[in-house]
Amino acid sequence: MSNIVNELKGIVGEKNILTNPADMAKHLKGDSKPVAVVFPGNTEEVSKIVKFANEENLKISVAGLVADTKGLDGGIAVIMSRMNKILEIDKKNFVVTVEPGLLHADFIKKMEEGGYLFPVEPYTVDTSSVGGCFAIGDSDSKSFKYGPTRSFMMGFEMVMPTGEVMKIGNKCIKNVSGYDFIHFAVGSQGTFGIFTKVMIKLLPQPSVKKAIVARFDCLEQANKALNRMIKTHIHPDRMNLLSKDLASKVLPGEGHLVLVDMEGFKNSTANIGNEIVAILSLAGGRDIEVIEEEKAYEKVINGWLKVRQDLNNARENILEFAVGPMKMPQALAQLKEIHGDLNEGILVEGLLGAVSVVLPKDTDKMNLARKVNKMAMSLGGNVTGLLGHKLMCEVFNDGEMWEETQGLINNLRKTYDPKGILNPGVSLFV
Repeated sequence: MSNIVNELKGIVGEKNILTNPADMAKHLKGDSKPVAVVFPGNTEEVSKIVKFANEENLKISVAGLVADTKGLDGGIAVIMSRMNKILEIDKKNFVVTVEPGLLHADFIKKMEEGGYLFPVEPYTVDTSSVGGCFAIGDSDSKSFKYGPTRSFMMGFEMVMPTGEVMKIGNKCIKNVSGYDFIHFAVGSQGTFGIFTKVMIKLLPQPSVKKAIVARFDCLEQANKALNRMIKTHIHPDRMNLLSKDLASKVLPGEGHLVLVDMEGFKNSTANIGNEIVAILSLAGGRDIEVIEEEKAYEKVINGWLKVRQDLNNARENILEFAVGPMKMPQALAQLKEIHGDLNEGILVEGLLGAVSVVLPKDTDKMNLARKVNKMAMSLGGNVTGLLGHKLMCEVFNDGEMWEETQGLINNLRKTYDPKGILNPGVSLFV
């Protein structure tokens, strides 16, 4: 073990490695015990760490700030927080090149200060990094307007699981013919390699930001208001509905909360905002408020992001499904029959047609997932992710398709990471 630590010290320097369990703890989650936490400062150091890990057959878990230790006993936690620089902002082409360890929330603020917009929401506000943003590749409640996370990736530098360095992509929107590995790497959760530089597309900062909130006593009634907006072709940035227990974490008050977020030009945003207020009022909403003052707006949006963070940190206890947005009334009615009362633990992302259900303790998740998936499929949707694909295979009694899916993914992972050293705790099947 001392030989491993000494080798790592030689790569990153003695001050950039932690071996004391108490010091390491703030950068780790989980019960496994790595040999060390290391903080590389550049691509060369990352490459050397990975090559050494290959030679010694050591597992590596990579993160911006806090690494998952699952399967990491005796391995190395690589924390990218030292690699946190903005390397270039191409103002004419609206492209930025950034190191992966910069915190996602800090990156958004820095871009805003320069007049740019990066609309992708942080997966977790406190710890998500830019590299982690693309490694996870999650869709969020702004994806309807701005597109999914992968659409903002234009290129990257990546240390492969063998230690070799790959550079791919450029500043051109049209830069792919054939296989699109740039976007294929998004969502791989660090199993294909470690991002060391990321080239990101930016947008102009909007002139106005405002939130419109309203309270409803009935979740289904509140959802009808969202549907009414969609019918009248109102597509704001976010259109979310939170059950009252989650709503209390965003904004104090009684009842379920509709949160509509708008970004755009001053006059058009004001006009659409007036229409939204009228729709919410006619649908039975109360305590309707238009929030435009900067600090109040940020407080509400940060509250929403904290709720999203809590849900993302508890994915094992969350069941998510999606249907077409206009099918949501039927979906909620049938979910109520399957799951029971909808007063707690429900988040509806209206424009995406996605519902997250916080499961009570001792819930048989797979049994509930099968019922919910059958319901969602009847409405043209399904439980999200590969769990949904697995359940669809069950519905069609096609175990062979599921076996082929698992085999394809496992073979891809093995092709890029022959020794299986990168992020051993990541399962791409949940």
